Amino acid sequence: MQLFNEALNHVQTQYVEPISQPEELSYAAIRGMLGQLNDPYTRFMDPKEYKEFLADNEGHFAGIGATLSMVEIPALETKTGEGTTAPVKCPVCETEISNVKHYRVEIVEPLPNSPALAAGLQPHDVILKVDEMETDGLLVSEVAAKIRGKEGTKVTLTLGRKGVEKPLVVTITRAQIEVPAVESKVLDGNIGYLHLLQFNEKTVQETNAALMSFRKAGVKGVLLDLRNNPGGLLTECIKVASMLLPKDKKLIVYTKGRTGDREDYTRISDVPIYDFPMVVLVNKNSASASEILSGALKDYKRATIVGESTYGKALVQTVLRMSDMSAMAVTTAHYYTPNDVDVAKKGVSPDVTVELDKDTKGISESDNQAQAALKLLNEQMAKKK
Repeated sequence: MQLFNEALNHVQTQYVEPISQPEELSYAAIRGMLGQLNDPYTRFMDPKEYKEFLADNEGHFAGIGATLSMVEIPALETKTGEGTTAPVKCPVCETEISNVKHYRVEIVEPLPNSPALAAGLQPHDVILKVDEMETDGLLVSEVAAKIRGKEGTKVTLTLGRKGVEKPLVVTITRAQIEVPAVESKVLDGNIGYLHLLQFNEKTVQETNAALMSFRKAGVKGVLLDLRNNPGGLLTECIKVASMLLPKDKKLIVYTKGRTGDREDYTRISDVPIYDFPMVVLVNKNSASASEILSGALKDYKRATIVGESTYGKALVQTVLRMSDMSAMAVTTAHYYTPNDVDVAKKGVSPDVTVELDKDTKGISESDNQAQAALKLLNEQMAKKK
């Protein structure tokens, strides 16, 4: 700490130009320090970014309305005639990627009725630039912060799309985005479809309302869709799990930090319990809190898990607020499912693996994962009669 203060003092007193915003030096130093941890989830937020983070948890912000994720583009190499290797270019962004890990931020899906959807953004579009800023090496949170802005202003994205030779350039007008936490409807055959998009401050209330409406409608089984759910608030996840697990299943998840001490997160008692037969859909973009929920449902055999292995983000972030209303999100623990499964890196494995044939929006007849899940759910419902 003394060394940092010495360096900061030297810059402030000796640098050739006056330092107009000294706090920016501290912010840059904090970002550099956290970058040395090589943890893409531990990050610093300046006061503006922290305010946007809080708004996101409340379910509203100004931006384009798209879910983002980090994707690893495989390192490739070719052989030359002399037996040495020569770099090749990334098929999406044209960066030379021989023998290096190469990450980009991609669109998971545009939100319903969003500027991103209206502009034609598609799942798996890779964001190469935000305005004139290259995104190579940036975290999802950093790219998202650059895309967001004042309502009515414009942002230009340069996108790489599989099967399209040249990058696409799309200019989008930012709007106020109300992020839906839950989508629900009753399908043919008295099946309730419950799609949890993320775990924010509205999730518990909207989930309870949907499940209560299913009960009143005489629904006989529930298809819970956690695909592309990036996670969110652990507290909300615990409450949703408490609604769906039997009363005698107490433990939902536990964590272990650097000291190895275990902390249990158990069911809460002040929520209603719904015992519908259930099948759960997951995919590679189901992360964090959605893995906690699907992991608990799987371990207790409360539901059949269908789809693909989940993302594998078995990490707990603690948000630490600073004196100037900036903040750090710091990884403080690993989490484990009730059966002691650490899903880091490998994710929650489905009971029934079904690879998605093609990207679909919502549930449809062309959604082969959903159709497989509905078939299983109908079989469960028939057994319960």
